[in-house]
Amino acid sequence: MRNARWTVVATLAVVVMVGGCGSESADEETADAKASTTTSAAEKPAKATAPQRTLLERAAGTWKSIATPSDTSLDTLVIEDGKVTAEGAKLSCTGTLVPVENDGEESATVTYTCQGGDDGGRGLGHLKVEPDGSALVIDFDGPAGGWGGPLDSYRRA
Repeated sequence: MRNARWTVVATLAVVVMVGGCGSESADEETADAKASTTTSAAEKPAKATAPQRTLLERAAGTWKSIATPSDTSLDTLVIEDGKVTAEGAKLSCTGTLVPVENDGEESATVTYTCQGGDDGGRGLGHLKVEPDGSALVIDFDGPAGGWGGPLDSYRRA
């Protein structure tokens, strides 16, 4: 009786392997799978790597200060074509970004010219922008012989 069962199981296994368990053979199924993979890959465009934008390109736009407004704060910053306009409650300044390279990193400097002549103790500023363009910081040197100047931090408006 055991031999009969083994014979039936072995025969069934051979039939299943030869028949491929369906109406299509294994070769046709493999060919169909390859064709659908090729078709779906051809339908999807390759994701182009976006070229990295320069510091001045990432900085362009309107920015709002994250600090609490004060008499010497510059609450809104607009950068367009390398020109800077900064406005606060009592200050209104303009400047031009000057691209520089600092230890292999792209950077830019700005010196403000403000109405009334007072720049709020800023002096020369060093611009830094997050790679994704979401935040901007200008670290000012402050007046000559001083301890340093303000750090103006902005988020996109």
